[in-house]
Amino acid sequence: MKFIALLLFFISSQVTFAKSLYLSTLPLPGTYVINLGVKNCDTTCLRTFLQNEKVFSFLAYYDKNNTDANLSSSYKILKESLNIQQLVSTQELSIALMIPKQVIGRYAISTANSIIAYLLDRNINFKFELFNCKNETLPLIKESVKKIQESGYSFVIAPFTIKGVNNLAQIKTSLIFYIPTINKIEFSGNNTNFIFGGINYKKQIDKLLSFTNDRIAIFSDESSIGYKLSSYLQNSDKRIVYQKVIPQSQSNFRSILRYNRRLTNSSIFLNTPLVKTSLLSSQFRFYGILPYALFSTQINYNPLLLSLTQYDDRKNFYIANSIGKSDTNLLAINKLFGNNILFDWINYSTSIGMDYIYTLYFNNNAKRLFNENIINNQVNYNISIVKPTKSSFKEIDIFNN
Repeated sequence: MKFIALLLFFISSQVTFAKSLYLSTLPLPGTYVINLGVKNCDTTCLRTFLQNEKVFSFLAYYDKNNTDANLSSSYKILKESLNIQQLVSTQELSIALMIPKQVIGRYAISTANSIIAYLLDRNINFKFELFNCKNETLPLIKESVKKIQESGYSFVIAPFTIKGVNNLAQIKTSLIFYIPTINKIEFSGNNTNFIFGGINYKKQIDKLLSFTNDRIAIFSDESSIGYKLSSYLQNSDKRIVYQKVIPQSQSNFRSILRYNRRLTNSSIFLNTPLVKTSLLSSQFRFYGILPYALFSTQINYNPLLLSLTQYDDRKNFYIANSIGKSDTNLLAINKLFGNNILFDWINYSTSIGMDYIYTLYFNNNAKRLFNENIINNQVNYNISIVKPTKSSFKEIDIFNN
């Protein structure tokens, strides 16, 4: 497959130019047997291979479910004596990625890289294709779904917004969709073909609220996520003493913060993107505002926060995080593609979706790489509260001023 060949060339070139002081994460060379045939081979066929001393054909065609004791014994002896690390089947996992590129922007590439990284980590034959539906209008989504079906795919990764999911739900199809960007609570429909991988921001807000005092201040931007997070806070039983929506172009907050005593001793929620969050947290101290604490959800769980803010500005900052542990090998392969699934939750969610599809539909005997369970077609994430220290994020158990 040309695509895979070019991909492997890219990876090998990345390793070649890596500094020599780093240990390679690539596996050592081994012997592999590949079944390139298209016919089935029954017990008589396998015995014929052995009688004609075609041992590699025998190994390639042997089915582990074969009940013949003599063939099973021969298989084991030959595999061990020839030091065969793995028998590679021509069965392939076929995955389609449906991207509304005009909507999700930069995630078009990183989501694709997350999928490929997982497939390479599993060391299996795969077919992967990207379908760009451009935007989330019903006609364009319907056209892409038709192309995916005609291409023979069964599983689709679809990083859509809720608008796209609602339009997708109107299309009758047998395809199984994993949606890494949306939590099931946002979808009012009931489509059993949808598996949701989005983070539950409401649960993150609820957990953060258990650490606050009774004075809540909210800063948000004009984005849909900013509006969503603010609405969760407004519907809580806490007293909101101040709320401000900051325009995208605004970076100087003098008129907002100067003499703003309502923020003093308030639990301030920053439902703002990373740069605005960093600017706000630094200007609180500049204008003499002493909040009870600063709080944010997954949107600000980013290592850049450590370099964009001074320690004194973030030492009383608490962030909800739903990204758990990842397989070391998978982390290394993702890094070759420029992905960091330790901090990027959409790519982390995409990896969980791939893990679910692979272990449930392709290889039931494979061990899962992630601990998150899928409950009622939704990834069930744990939520931890972390604090940005001088050089990293530290998980906390007890709130401490």
